[in-house]
Amino acid sequence: MCTINNETTIMPSDRESHHSSPTSTLFTRQVSCSIAAMFSLVFTLSIYLSMKQMPLVFYQTHNISFENVQLARTLEPPREPLCSPAQRIVFLKTHKTAGTSIGTILQRYGYTRNLSFAIPAKDTPVFHCCRYFKRTDVYQYTEQEVQFEPEFGNQTWGFNMMTSHAVYSRPEMDAVVQDGLYVTSLRNPVDQFESAFVYFDMMKQAKITTNNNTNPLSVFFTNPENYRKRIRYGEKQVQNGQMYDLGFQSQYFSDPFYIRYKIRQLEREFDLVIIKEYFDESLILMKKLFCWEMDDILYIPKRIRDSGFRYNISENLRQNIREWNHADVLLYEHFNRTLWRKIEEYGAEFWQELDAFRRRIVDVTSLCEAGSQIIKDNVHHMNIIRLGNKTNFCRNLLRMDGEYTALIRKRMQVKEWKNTQRNTSISDLNSKQQTEKGNLNSTKSKLSTNNSPISDTMNGKRITRVRKKIFKKIVKKIKKPVTKAVRKP
Repeated sequence: MCTINNETTIMPSDRESHHSSPTSTLFTRQVSCSIAAMFSLVFTLSIYLSMKQMPLVFYQTHNISFENVQLARTLEPPREPLCSPAQRIVFLKTHKTAGTSIGTILQRYGYTRNLSFAIPAKDTPVFHCCRYFKRTDVYQYTEQEVQFEPEFGNQTWGFNMMTSHAVYSRPEMDAVVQDGLYVTSLRNPVDQFESAFVYFDMMKQAKITTNNNTNPLSVFFTNPENYRKRIRYGEKQVQNGQMYDLGFQSQYFSDPFYIRYKIRQLEREFDLVIIKEYFDESLILMKKLFCWEMDDILYIPKRIRDSGFRYNISENLRQNIREWNHADVLLYEHFNRTLWRKIEEYGAEFWQELDAFRRRIVDVTSLCEAGSQIIKDNVHHMNIIRLGNKTNFCRNLLRMDGEYTALIRKRMQVKEWKNTQRNTSISDLNSKQQTEKGNLNSTKSKLSTNNSPISDTMNGKRITRVRKKIFKKIVKKIKKPVTKAVRKP
């Protein structure tokens, strides 16, 4: 250490000039410190170079390629991705819970990547509304033997995705989509019941008569058991419709134990439950679960209910709806808490992703809705957005779930037709080969009969005799050209 202050350490070279003038002494000390620093730098550099050359001698003496070692040091091992995009998904689509928006997100992702879909066998957008889902309800489903034991190895079967309306039945759905991620959506039971009441036109079905200022929902709750018997279309959505879609039988609607037991079962079996009131937040969680990109979860609202068909809900009416849909209330409150727990576990970057996602939604909506038209659906009292921007990007974003289902069905039909044609051509080729093989065998059999050995006994030995006529013909054919060639000159 070499410092220059009032208590400066005297270097050996400074001892002779220690009693000199202050200026010369300071200069001498500065020069000494510079020389010492230079020697220290040279010493460190020499050590570094010698250390660098040591491995080369070591590798040469041990017959190891130094170039390979240097290459191994410079090349980093390939980094494996943290996750791979999910392509086996079951979306349990419940009624009036933003299921159309979620379904089109999944259908757009799968359709643009040519993934396979489990769609209804009948030409409808739903499997069945009033009974549990069955694997035989799926279009082009083929039964196959599946072994779950490890000794049989990894088997693959079924489709990639399932997004249509169905009543939850886990074993049957597992038979259709192998090792899929399960997702569903829920909504505040008060808003969901009011939306279903309007969508299924329960007022007309129940024959509720009202004045202009009377709320049909209030009239319904004057005698709900009586009115519910008159409803046929959407009958399972009259009470606890969300629980019913998730496989809960109506006979247990008033049993608290079965309700909570079912909720715990659903928590174990579903990887994510989307909450409609926090739709964007739920999609960020879904993006992380599926390991997708932000553009994969973009959406544009497509079916917006007409404001003229919304009922005002008073506090008293709200309480009646909650009591009537008690199982749905417990279900919603449980998974709403679960959603916010997952958001908290996500970390601080969650809110940054959410802000970026919402800005992206605004940009995409302004781009794709430019020049669009709004068409009224008077049956379900909905406003449907029709495409203005004709690009494939916007076309895929604004396409409805029914349109995607029709495109998927058409693609499956074309694929089935091609497979049929290929199998037909293969079967024709096989039949032709079989025919030719049969002709060849018959020819061989004829030849074998014509040249069959005839047993004659002569001196106790077996001899083979060739027919004289065939032998003579062969001899004539051989001799004729020879005789002509000889006689010509």
